Amino acid sequence: MTYVSVAPAAHLRSWRGQDDATLVGRVLEGDRWASEALYRRHVRRIAATALRMLGDRSEAEDVTQDAFVEALESLEQLRDPSKFRAWLLRIAVRKVQRRFRRRKLRRMIGLANEGDTPLESVLSQGTSPEEAAELRLLRDALERLRASERTAWCLRHIEGYPLAEVASVCGCSLATVKRRIEAAQMRIDRHVGALS
Repeated sequence: MTYVSVAPAAHLRSWRGQDDATLVGRVLEGDRWASEALYRRHVRRIAATALRMLGDRSEAEDVTQDAFVEALESLEQLRDPSKFRAWLLRIAVRKVQRRFRRRKLRRMIGLANEGDTPLESVLSQGTSPEEAAELRLLRDALERLRASERTAWCLRHIEGYPLAEVASVCGCSLATVKRRIEAAQMRIDRHVGALS
């Protein structure tokens, strides 16, 4: 990531006990240490979510950085400062969906291979060949989903977010997000079942 920490560790420790709403208020008052504290508090979760959804470390780092920049630049638009994490996640997911659409377009015009997501970048050293093969099947199935279905399914089944939060992040009703997850699961099951 290109974000460079400028806050002294002692100053950041003083913000550890502060909730997001307090930190957002401090950022809006011009306290740059508070923005650093928000970044440190949420960067791992946002980066991990982006990485698992995109499967590419470089793209995930770009999405994470872009999401924080957008969030901090438009912080005055956040109506409920206590919902900073959900709002930040919504921004990151929107950026991930743009990447999905861009990948699809690139494939359609022949600028990318079907298997261009470097799955190996997210596999651990201890992954068995069988597990790696199953993960490749899942990756291929996910690549075939609509961006809205893939996002909802990943947030629910990979990230483990509650359905209500998935609906909020995706900007749709609970019924719609349930339909998207179910449709995604059916397509994944069909693809994996046909190839295994």
